[in-house]
Amino acid sequence: MSAAPPPRQSDVSAVRLLSRTFFHRGRVFDISCDALQLASGARLELDVIHHLGGAAVLPVFDNDDVLLIQQYRHPAGQVLLEAPAGRLELGEDPETAARRELAEETGYQAARLTFIAKFYALPGYSAEMLHCFLATGLTPGAPRPDADEDIRAVRMPFAAARALVDNGGIIDAKTMMTILFADARRRDGAPLGGR
Repeated sequence: MSAAPPPRQSDVSAVRLLSRTFFHRGRVFDISCDALQLASGARLELDVIHHLGGAAVLPVFDNDDVLLIQQYRHPAGQVLLEAPAGRLELGEDPETAARRELAEETGYQAARLTFIAKFYALPGYSAEMLHCFLATGLTPGAPRPDADEDIRAVRMPFAAARALVDNGGIIDAKTMMTILFADARRRDGAPLGGR
């Protein structure tokens, strides 16, 4: 059985940006109001978050344990269980960002990073693209979290992390996606991280 063809896309070149007005310039992202004319001729205004993107990394130990982090997320109003992650710096390669965030948030260095997926976090109003990796061949070290990060590392079997996705214990989208793609690799017979 062959995979279904991707959905037909409208002619993006026919979409015209009529104007862009920035009304917020921040440390993490900028926000603009964009006036557009669609290929159909319809005009609309959208608020758009301009973000450099991010990288998430799931550290996987030789026994298939994974390392997640707990941290308070103010917009969510709670502590979330997440894969180590962070935003890209201007011009930074996603793999470089993933290695940096892994070291900063957990202290671990990875001998191998395996790219598993990229996706838009919220394409209706944000340009943020997330890049997800598996990290294997882990060597411990001292974490160096940013001053505004209060992080606790949590090690658990991969199966337990996968179960937390199913039962609502993990509700962070990038972490859910990373775990689900890793699980799909396992079901297809590929070892995590290409070991």
